[in-house]
Amino acid sequence: MQQLVECVPNFSEGQDSNKIGIIISEIKKI
Repeated sequence: MQQLVECVPNFSEGQDSNKIGIIISEIKKI
C-alpha cells in the first residue's frame, strides 16, 4: 500500500537555499 505525504512549505527561510535543501532532504527520507 502506498502512502501519500503532503508537505506544505510553511517556513520563513524561503530565501535561504541551504535551509531549503536541508528541508527537502528530510522530506525525501520519508
